[in-house]
Amino acid sequence: MVELSVVGKRLPRVDALEKITGKAVYGTEVYLPGLLHGKILGSPYAHARILNIDTSRAERLPGVKAVVTAEDTPKTRYGVSWIVDAKDEQMLAFDKVRYVGDEVAAVAAIDEDIAEEALELIRVEYEELPAVFEPEDALKEDAPRVFGDSNIQKRVVVTRGDINKGFQEADYIFEDRFRTQHVHQCHLELTDCVASWDASGKVTIWVTSMDPNTVRTITARALGMKESKIRVIQPVVGGAFGAKITLIRPYAICALLSRKTGRPVRVVNRREDDFSTTRPRLPMIIEIKTGVKKDGTLTAREIKAIADVGAYAGEGAGIMAMGMSYPVSLYKCPNIRMDGKTVYTNKLSMGQFRGYGGPQALFACETQMDMIAEKIGLDPIDLRLKNAIDKDEVTVLGWDVKSCGLRECIQKVAAYSHWYQKRKEKKPNRGLGLACSIFVSDCKEYEFGGSTAFVKIDEDGQISVRSGEIDYGQGAFTVFCQMAAEELGSSLDDVTFFGTDTDVTPHALGPWGDRVTVSGGNAVRLAAIDARRQLFEVAADMLEASPEDMELKNRKISVKGSPEKHLLFEEVAKAAVYDKRGSPIVGRGTDVRKTDFIDPDKGFAGNISSSYTFNAQIAEVEVDPNTGQVRVLHFATANDLGKAINPTMAEGQAESQIVQGLGFGLLEGLKFDGGKVMNPSFMEYRIPNSVDSPPIKVFLVEPIDPNGPYGAKGAGEPTIMPTAAALANAIYDAVGVRMKDLPITPEKIVRAIEAKSKK
Repeated sequence: MVELSVVGKRLPRVDALEKITGKAVYGTEVYLPGLLHGKILGSPYAHARILNIDTSRAERLPGVKAVVTAEDTPKTRYGVSWIVDAKDEQMLAFDKVRYVGDEVAAVAAIDEDIAEEALELIRVEYEELPAVFEPEDALKEDAPRVFGDSNIQKRVVVTRGDINKGFQEADYIFEDRFRTQHVHQCHLELTDCVASWDASGKVTIWVTSMDPNTVRTITARALGMKESKIRVIQPVVGGAFGAKITLIRPYAICALLSRKTGRPVRVVNRREDDFSTTRPRLPMIIEIKTGVKKDGTLTAREIKAIADVGAYAGEGAGIMAMGMSYPVSLYKCPNIRMDGKTVYTNKLSMGQFRGYGGPQALFACETQMDMIAEKIGLDPIDLRLKNAIDKDEVTVLGWDVKSCGLRECIQKVAAYSHWYQKRKEKKPNRGLGLACSIFVSDCKEYEFGGSTAFVKIDEDGQISVRSGEIDYGQGAFTVFCQMAAEELGSSLDDVTFFGTDTDVTPHALGPWGDRVTVSGGNAVRLAAIDARRQLFEVAADMLEASPEDMELKNRKISVKGSPEKHLLFEEVAKAAVYDKRGSPIVGRGTDVRKTDFIDPDKGFAGNISSSYTFNAQIAEVEVDPNTGQVRVLHFATANDLGKAINPTMAEGQAESQIVQGLGFGLLEGLKFDGGKVMNPSFMEYRIPNSVDSPPIKVFLVEPIDPNGPYGAKGAGEPTIMPTAAALANAIYDAVGVRMKDLPITPEKIVRAIEAKSKK
């Protein structure tokens, strides 16, 4: 492989100085002259019919500039997903409210206090209706209906092989039930936006979304506008983790207020609003049935899932179907059946959170794998190695795995954690737990699932990158700049990145499927190669040589074999503008993913990604059997991410995912009473902090993938997926109780130990 000079190096982030000096502009720091403050009124009921809305008192309050209800909207229903066909959302409720917090009206005023007072003056007359809060209750025949005649929003059934034959061939059959909870993304930056409607009828929205192109498209649907009339600019994002993709209503309402007032409007959630009205992780009830032979060979696996999508479908069916796909793809198993239902309830709508269904489903799968290993007398590592998917194999769903470091990942964490020695010389109340994962690196959610980028070389030789992909804290701008610098023989200091602006930057699919580095990065690489080609054409003309004979290194363009016959990079860039072409050099690159369209109806079957990432991790814990308190002693994680474009950032990604996984496994969970969130603040909702975070050892496993830029694959999501299972398995190894319901709290552990002692 060609030696790389910028890619693969531990370089600082290109936005580091702006962030540490406080010069980075976040959403709440966007200010426009005449800015008004918007506030949104939510329903106090989980399920009720709207009989009347009286806004007259609010409109008369001095300082109020506008009040809007559904009467100010097209009253059309729309969907927020590319892949789930569910047109069940509206900007403001116009018939019924379906959860506590469902948006009913909004105001714009000269300051926040007046806006808050105006909300209290709006009178809404409701007819309260029976509500349903648990997905299994929602499936009962006499359950209140959230939408239509059935609370089943979507059912996905997929079979491969002969499931009955597979179970007949098994020596053992395992059937277990697992449950995961509502977990919020807890991004420190609150949901916010600024909208400004101009005289031409065009609205500009500044929003810290993870996907400005989706915001543009769905906001257009909600407002009944042409997309060309909406411009979305992305300020610096202060955390997202999946929450800020399909959350559209606050942005559309903000735009609506701006249209009615003729002035720019800002809408910012309170922390309570973020907990109560945005889209936390989809909770799931998972039943998994696995057939296995005495030697550990998997013969059949059946997964049944019930997913609570809340009041609106969102991405729920896709998350549920994708979640079921991981356990049947991580290991070789020829006979599988997946049967999943997404179910409406009268709670806030659920959505994406790092891992897209994987943390839920792999908690079930990887916990059961340890149960299987114990029953048949195999070490958990040996069971996984026996069944692990390998390079150049195709999974039962048709996922074509061209590179795979799963075995190496398992071996690295086992060696580092002294797995065999510690299990042999076991200490009281201490335990080790292993778990693994598989994840996609890109996806195609509509006909074009790739990315486009522009690389411009200014007349002074400065390089700038424009991409429709976005940086929501993961460091995408840095890796894009590294790739451009690599192809153009420059240093990272010579490259800048132009932030996402839908009027200027090209279209891109966005952050779906961990694809930004792979597809977005490849587009940048191709754009830089195109810019280099144009640069060589100008230089060849100046040197009276052929473009094919040019080479570029350290910002010098020379004739191959004659390094003394060269031009400086900036000389050629200047000549392109003033002497040769009359314009800067602009390279264009388009990455096209040659993969299958992802379809939840088919359980994400087919080769839905050009590459797949793998992870293995081991947790070591100490459990107090009297109090149930779990102390995590250390974590080791090995990540197959292909070529690490920036190893420092890749390690940071892995560490952050482990900490979030600790919260999912041990601490976090929204609590509801009558559909209302009862712990909507960080005083009541506990997330891991520095005290909770154990020492974490990260290994980067780099099998070069043929489909990624420089062999890279995704790194932003696979590490969080097996963490809860690793913790559950470690707790079992420590105190002998099997935990199947998240979060694994001290109270649950104590109850399990007491129940075991009574048997």
